[in-house]
Amino acid sequence: MLIVVILFYIVIVLVDQVNLFKQGLKKDFYISSLMCILSFIIAVSLALKIDIFSPAKPIENIFKFMLQK
Repeated sequence: MLIVVILFYIVIVLVDQVNLFKQGLKKDFYISSLMCILSFIIAVSLALKIDIFSPAKPIENIFKFMLQK
């Protein structure tokens, strides 16, 4: 499964990131690269069956706190 994830991200980088860089869209390239790196880390973690912290409970607590006021 890990190899599939790595191959998938290699294709994404070759198709998407290289084209953004060649077109001179530097800001879009950097933001897209950052999101790609973050999603790659999460995908590899899931492929290796590493538990990932879920932000659902803290977000729920924030909304409950905001709605009480």
